Amino acid sequence: MSIIPKSSDAHGNRSWKVTTNPSIDPVTVDELKLFCRIDGTEEDELLANFITAATLMTERHLGRALIQQSITLLMDFWPGEIIDLPRPPLISITSVATLDEDDTATAYSSSNYYTITQSIPGKLVLKQSVTWPSNTSRSYCGFKIIYKAGYGIGSTQVPQPIREGIKVWASEMYEGRTIDEDKPPPRVLPLLSSYRVPRYVY
Repeated sequence: MSIIPKSSDAHGNRSWKVTTNPSIDPVTVDELKLFCRIDGTEEDELLANFITAATLMTERHLGRALIQQSITLLMDFWPGEIIDLPRPPLISITSVATLDEDDTATAYSSSNYYTITQSIPGKLVLKQSVTWPSNTSRSYCGFKIIYKAGYGIGSTQVPQPIREGIKVWASEMYEGRTIDEDKPPPRVLPLLSSYRVPRYVY
């Protein structure tokens, strides 16, 4: 996934990308075959590709990470005491650093902040009376936060309605041999609607 520009003055002029992809999809080929009543193994590779595509589009539609993944967030400036982190649910923050123009990182101590993983989106919160990160050696993308997001490392940790939505979406790809990246099928929307995150955080 390439870096996606964000027009968010209040959020530090952010851009982010997934830097470590999930190791599995939330739905297995066997689960999709059972859902679609497909026998045999001839189309297993095709079905796996449809599952991956449906998963990526579901994440995009929801603004959520599903299976655990590592995300790198870059900001032009530090926006405040609380930073909303794209692609909830937040699992943990790996590191916070400033970058100079040679991409040399200077770590910002984890003792200066704490995380709120229960909120949607997850938050990095500076502790009271700490010094904010500052960077005078780089004007753009000088602040970097690396964190883990998703429901966990197992497919069954993803909420069942989301998994069912992926099955429906992948099954419609299989039946029609078409992919519409911008619009979920009507049958998928009721399954996903309650999990969608406001667009400003992704």
